[in-house]
Amino acid sequence: MRFGSILDLFKEDNWSNDLVEQIGEMLELAESMFTFASGVVVNGDPDTDPQANLYSRDKKINKLERKIRRRVVSRLSVKGSRAEVPSALIFMNVVKDGERLGDYIKNVHEIYDMQPENPDRALYQKWLSEPSKVISELFGRTRGAFSESDEALAGMVIKQAKSQGREYEKMIREITASSIPTHDAVCLVLVLRFYKRLVAHMSNICSTVVMPVDMIDFYDEPEH
Repeated sequence: MRFGSILDLFKEDNWSNDLVEQIGEMLELAESMFTFASGVVVNGDPDTDPQANLYSRDKKINKLERKIRRRVVSRLSVKGSRAEVPSALIFMNVVKDGERLGDYIKNVHEIYDMQPENPDRALYQKWLSEPSKVISELFGRTRGAFSESDEALAGMVIKQAKSQGREYEKMIREITASSIPTHDAVCLVLVLRFYKRLVAHMSNICSTVVMPVDMIDFYDEPEH
């Protein structure tokens, strides 16, 4: 069975509009967390008030996730709501990915404490500045694709995320085969691994726009 598109589903049930806005808020919070964490780890920006800039925002993401889940369950408990099950499945998947974004961004920030004292910032910027810039751009595109049910933009995000994931793996292999000091190499590889997970979760979110509900998270994967 193939369900309709997310745009068709949202046209049929107005209750989802508030949830779309809340998911947009989750993504905005995650983007601001990423700006802070990548700035600290990559550029050596001051690690000023991580509680406010990182952990408090992550708690807000978690609260939004629980709020959305409660709203979905409450909606499905209403008599005659069977037709809204596809929408509910979409929201349950998206909030899971939104919550994971916050977790991986916290992991990126944790690399700061693992970096050597007075790290070579030019080295970190060489490997991580461009990936950081791309991820920042993908946050905005992911938010726009989901909130507007923009299939073209969602497809663009998915393809770019997959391309970035392959590029990060290539960079990891290059780093491990290089003469970069072990301490720095480990930090760089860990950041790239977390970056790969970030783009994968953004791809998952966008897959809800371009794929039928039964194929969410499986964009471009062959069926056997």
